[in-house]
This record gives sequence, structure tokens and C-alpha cells, in this order.
Amino acid sequence: MEFWSQESDYFKLQPLTKEMVAHAEKELKIKLPESLITLLEKQNGGYINFDAHPTSLPTEWADDHIKVDHIYGIAPNEGLLQSSYLISEWGLPKKLIIISGDGHWWIALDYRNCNDLPPVIYIESDSGFTIELANNFNSFLTGLCNWEYED
Repeated sequence: MEFWSQESDYFKLQPLTKEMVAHAEKELKIKLPESLITLLEKQNGGYINFDAHPTSLPTEWADDHIKVDHIYGIAPNEGLLQSSYLISEWGLPKKLIIISGDGHWWIALDYRNCNDLPPVIYIESDSGFTIELANNFNSFLTGLCNWEYED
């Protein structure tokens, strides 16, 4: 299955360049996961052909999964580079790089305890409830799925 959905260009940014990656890493003061860069080189953000990721604990979303239908790209003041603004606006912990979310919940690369190979977390803005979804971005990608809902 193709990773990126072509149904909407809403989160899709201009094609990614090495200069854009270098600028983002310098501004964010982190090293982005290679698997994320490789993914964004194919398409710089957008809706994906998946809608969920399983969780080990219940969340505001569901007892056993969260919604994931888009991944942010990289561009000046857009996508991943809006993380500082979103952290300030929603009262989130510092040293997160937001990769998806809607304001009430976020999926982020968690750099609080490392400078490279961060785990991927889910965090709820209102309660601060946080769980680790995967120990790295590559494992996060492997966990993406299309959830089978019961009628």
C-alpha cells in the first residue's frame, strides 16, 4: 500500500530539500530520524493511507488505539517547525517535535532524554496524559494500520 494519500493536499508542503532538513535540525537543535527524512523526501507531509496506531493504554480517543491520519512535513514556519509555537500554545513539555495532532492530542518525537533516535509519544493537551507509542520513528511507522471498527 502506498503510504501517502492523494485525496487531499492539505498538509502537503513543497518538496523537501537537504537545505530544508539542515535548517530544521539547526533551528530545532536536534537530529531528525533518517526514516522520517526518507519518508518526507517522497512527499513532504500530508494525509496518509492509515488511520490508527495501537496503544497499550486507553486514551481519550479509544481503549486500544489512537487516530493518525496525517504526518507534518518540513518548511519554514510550517509543519515540524511549528512545534515551538504549538508547545507554547497548548502548554506541552519542551523538547518535543510535533509530527501530527489536532490541538487536543498530539503525536511527537520526544527529545527530552536524547538528542537523536527519540521515542514517539502520544500526549493529550488537556490532561497531560502521555504514553510511548514506539521506541523510534521506524517502529512507529510499522505500527500504523487501518482500524477495524465493529458496527
